[in-house]
Amino acid sequence: MNKLTLLLLCLFTSLSALSQTFEFGPSLQYHRTAFQFDNEDEIIISDYGISEGTKTTETDSNIAFGGYAAYYTENTFAYIAELFYVTTSSPNYGDNKFNSINLIPSVAAEMFNSNLFINAGLGAGFLLNKPDFNDIKDVEGNDYSSIDILVKLALNYRIKNVLTIDGGALFGAIDVVDEQRRFHYYLGVRVPLNLLIK
Repeated sequence: MNKLTLLLLCLFTSLSALSQTFEFGPSLQYHRTAFQFDNEDEIIISDYGISEGTKTTETDSNIAFGGYAAYYTENTFAYIAELFYVTTSSPNYGDNKFNSINLIPSVAAEMFNSNLFINAGLGAGFLLNKPDFNDIKDVEGNDYSSIDILVKLALNYRIKNVLTIDGGALFGAIDVVDEQRRFHYYLGVRVPLNLLIK
């Protein structure tokens, strides 16, 4: 019994020392969501050759919620993992919506000791449904994907031990249906629950 008590005491002491740089808790975000697809009517000529342009649908409002864990190093870097649920929709596509659970690991670097971080990540979105897209001109609803790859680019402002304000964009790297990719820009907060209740 004494060994178990000593082990728990050591574990608790090490966790409280780690909690100065390690945080976890809930996250809440306001998303503007849309779909992107290649536009054959627009041609882009660059040093890399000729390619089609991209068209983005109108955006729709959605709320994302979930949790996160972050480890902040002494050298102004942060390693973050976010898990959240969100819906992707657009007014152009009526009631056709994709619900997803997304896991995005990312790395952040603080700029000039300002508590402002540049954040970039790459993760996966697990799509939970397949809308039918009846009577939608741009989408036939034939070729669905159940997993999406998401690229995250963001800015974070961290108020230590209180919250982090997170704003940025998520870009779908693969098609979720036919030639449609997800696109989100968002603003949200992450609350370090383990530091607030310490």
